[in-house]
Amino acid sequence: MNILCHGRMAWENLSELDKRLYEYIKLNDFENYKWSTPDAAKSLGAEESEIYESLANLTKHLKDKVWIYYKDGGLRIAAE
Repeated sequence: MNILCHGRMAWENLSELDKRLYEYIKLNDFENYKWSTPDAAKSLGAEESEIYESLANLTKHLKDKVWIYYKDGGLRIAAE
């Protein structure tokens, strides 16, 4: 985990699901392929509502590391 910029504090504020979702986003190409909440929920063994809550947490606590935007009819999500 190389989260810098408020590093340890930001990482400590994340739940285990938040951390797993962050890694899931980093490992997949959701900039060139549309984001799918149902697919993320299935892959992570979570409910869709939990994925939405986790995305909100990521953008709050890792705002300089996670980007969500709309392009070509779908959500795109990137993380570094």
